Amino acid sequence: MAHPHPAPYDPIDPAHHADPAARLAEARDHCPVSQPRPGVHFLARHEDVRGVLTDHETYSSVDNFSLEGGTRTADLPAIPITMADPPYHTALRGRLRRWFAPAKLRAQEPRVREIVAGVLDTWQPGQKAEIYTDLARQIPTRVVYAFLGLPEQDWERLHQWADAIDDILPELRTDMPEFGALTGYLGEQLAARAAAPSTGADVLDGLAHPADGEPPLTPVEAVIHSFQLILAGTDTTASLITNLLHELLVDHTRWERLLADRSLVPAAIEESLRHDAPLQYVLRTVTQEREISGCPVKPGDRLAVSLQSANWDEQAWGTDAADYSLDRPTGQATTMTFGYGIHTCLGAPLARLQARVVLEQLLDRFPNLRLAPGYQREPPEGLVMIRRPARLDVVL
Repeated sequence: MAHPHPAPYDPIDPAHHADPAARLAEARDHCPVSQPRPGVHFLARHEDVRGVLTDHETYSSVDNFSLEGGTRTADLPAIPITMADPPYHTALRGRLRRWFAPAKLRAQEPRVREIVAGVLDTWQPGQKAEIYTDLARQIPTRVVYAFLGLPEQDWERLHQWADAIDDILPELRTDMPEFGALTGYLGEQLAARAAAPSTGADVLDGLAHPADGEPPLTPVEAVIHSFQLILAGTDTTASLITNLLHELLVDHTRWERLLADRSLVPAAIEESLRHDAPLQYVLRTVTQEREISGCPVKPGDRLAVSLQSANWDEQAWGTDAADYSLDRPTGQATTMTFGYGIHTCLGAPLARLQARVVLEQLLDRFPNLRLAPGYQREPPEGLVMIRRPARLDVVL
């Protein structure tokens, strides 16, 4: 394979992102730490990915939405949790954790079931549907906005703003009209909450009213934290649902196995998370001179840490690592899809819950679900951090 770049895989080259398997395999085999751009190193092996995500002192999360070595991310007015290091990160994660505690998330299941049913109630067996737009995009936006406590009549315009911002990541531009609209709206909502007595009903209330012993957040901090939760929890979960259904339907025997044995539902979701990581990579900045797999890195260098390549690493997962398998043994390795270490995604259980409820209801309502005749998977245009089909056409 002839490569126009100095590395097998460039994470922000759309041509590489569209069909990454062969390039990532070559990177793991021959160039596990490559340099696709000046000052940027790409990490392909599971062992290196896990090691970097574990060592937050050497590999900082500050400014981790810029893929140019030595540059700064957009000058945000407050630090979101994904771009924070301890001790600030420790305090903020502890504050947010109470909303993502297991009991809190279990309590969300009736609302999630109601949201999924509200979408599927409009569908009829035998009709055609497009999974990403008609289902997967709808569920996480409604769930996250309900979880935050945002008014239902505003959900569609909120998602249009969030979509525009998601589409240019890892670049983050504060001069975008959508950034101003979304953060301005959140500021208004939080100001109204702060002016009213605390109800403890949702995340926005918790951001506006600190718990006992917590220092109050500034209005700007509260806006940026709620903004981060929206970006982190919508398109990634929509991609999980789309990827999951694609793998179950592209080989219809998998769907038939789930119809016969619902105990396979959790395994189907976990294997989808491994096989098709919605978020392809995360970024870190080197703070001390180190070597990674024999490659020297220096302070200021940026690391593009490939979650997807780690999940396809044959050394971690065996020779069938590139395959989707409902029979994959547990305990082979650690799936990197939700990160690892102190930045492991707080919302992972909520994403799994949504995928489970969607899958259970589809199995119950549409047992004959199948891909539309002639369907061919195509990558979405423009997305360089998210992995999913551009669309998923089915017959119910």
